[in-house]
Amino acid sequence: MKRKQLVGLGLAAVLAVAFVGLPLRAADEAIDYDGINRIKAQGLTPANSQVMEISSWLTDVYGPRLTGSPNIQKAGEWAVSKMKEWGLENVAMEPWPADATGGNNGFPRGWVNEKFYLAAVTPQEFPIPGTPTAWTPGTNGLVRGEVMLVTGTTQEELQPYAGKLRGKWILTSDAPDVAAYWNAPARRYTPDELQLMESPAHPPELGTPQPAGRGAFGAGRGGRGAAGGFNRNDFFHAEGILGILSTAPRGHGIYTIGGGSRTADPATVNTAIAIPAEQYGRIARMLAKKVPVTLEADIKNTYIPNPPMFNVVGEIRGTDKADELVMLGAHFDSWHASTGATDNGAGSAAMLEAMRILKQSGVKLRRTVRIGLWTGEEQGLLGSAEYVGAHFGTAATTGRGRGGQPAGPPTPARLLPDHARFAGYFNIDNGTGAIRGVYLQGNQAVAPIFRIWMEPFHSIGMTTLTIANTGGTDHQSFDRVNLPGFQFIQDEVEYNAITHHTNLDSYERLQPEDMRRNATIAAAFAFLTANRDEKLPRKPEAALPGGGRGGN
Repeated sequence: MKRKQLVGLGLAAVLAVAFVGLPLRAADEAIDYDGINRIKAQGLTPANSQVMEISSWLTDVYGPRLTGSPNIQKAGEWAVSKMKEWGLENVAMEPWPADATGGNNGFPRGWVNEKFYLAAVTPQEFPIPGTPTAWTPGTNGLVRGEVMLVTGTTQEELQPYAGKLRGKWILTSDAPDVAAYWNAPARRYTPDELQLMESPAHPPELGTPQPAGRGAFGAGRGGRGAAGGFNRNDFFHAEGILGILSTAPRGHGIYTIGGGSRTADPATVNTAIAIPAEQYGRIARMLAKKVPVTLEADIKNTYIPNPPMFNVVGEIRGTDKADELVMLGAHFDSWHASTGATDNGAGSAAMLEAMRILKQSGVKLRRTVRIGLWTGEEQGLLGSAEYVGAHFGTAATTGRGRGGQPAGPPTPARLLPDHARFAGYFNIDNGTGAIRGVYLQGNQAVAPIFRIWMEPFHSIGMTTLTIANTGGTDHQSFDRVNLPGFQFIQDEVEYNAITHHTNLDSYERLQPEDMRRNATIAAAFAFLTANRDEKLPRKPEAALPGGGRGGN
């Protein structure tokens, strides 16, 4: 390492220590190296590790795992059987709390795609890969129709198409420009990037030139116009279209997938299909040349009324502090264009393997260690929020909705007895990338503890703490009620570039060595939390967040 880098890292360390207020007693934080070495021997040795075998079952056999689908039910049953085989206790597919509204906690219907065929038949034949948007209907058999490009969004812009769209496929935007991969899509954090994460951000010095402001680049127009609540999709449905094709400017055969409305009557919803930019652009460019394009499709999507909603749980009971709880977790659900490997079969497999490591290694656990595999994360952290509310309590609400608008009367916090007995929660949900540290979620008091705990894992790259948070995953459900919940910092690898919510999120995108490291580190942090004399410190009430975004 260059001298300049050493100086920078030294300064970052000083700043970080000053920022978190390192207490003198942190130097006495105990590490049971015998236990850590037993965990490492079980988790890091390829001959002992089972994390990739677990990953294959969750992806190859039971993927994708869309919440409310038959596959996630089968995956949950498999996970329960494996944990019982390993000797875990209180293993179950724990139902979400009953929904007094009768809406099945926002899932009045599950959904699964059982058949997909889409192809151009004129002016020449070519296959079109794609995936239906979740909770949209199929075609009810083989259908054929011409394609029309309709980019308007307002009632005035669409009125000229009235009576002309029946039996047509609709493209709602022009062919996108697709950039080349000028840089390798796979990457790891550099030492400089990790150093920047450690260092607290400074406001600009007086006199520092500021960049010019930018507009909302890429802010497209949605289906609902501003005037009178006009809905473009309702217009299309009333016109009798066959379906809507969409894409993203990613190219290279990659497309992203998501979900439509889980609560809308399927009879009022358009068939919607995501396809790669290459096929979408080819069709759009032919239409621009006044060359008619005809597509045929046979898509079977099946709805499941009131599917069972659950989280998968299991635990290793502690000894003298067994009534106190440490949790490991990851979201179990995925989107459905591929098998959900990096989002989030990787996190689920790593946490299952961490529990197996703790059990197989035979290390002593003073506190109970429990795993939670959450469903409904992709729809807004629903499963973990339901679990936290049922077991630990709910946060106070202000009664204000988005934009300060009223959303109901304010409610006080409701804390259950197990809230006081909770020691800590650790989450994995950033793909296959190796763990490099921890997002502290603004919890300054845990920094000196975690810094010492990371020391046995410096050799495999875990060196970094940042006071910052990463959003959109299940640790936030715990943090909202002031329970110490943390997401690990992970290398990017190909997560946002290739796999996140795409048709390429398959087993082949997993990195075996990273997976072994992640399971081992998760097991070690659970072990250290379980055996510490005190529970992990919590943030002061003044530091509590106002909420977070859902679904990642």
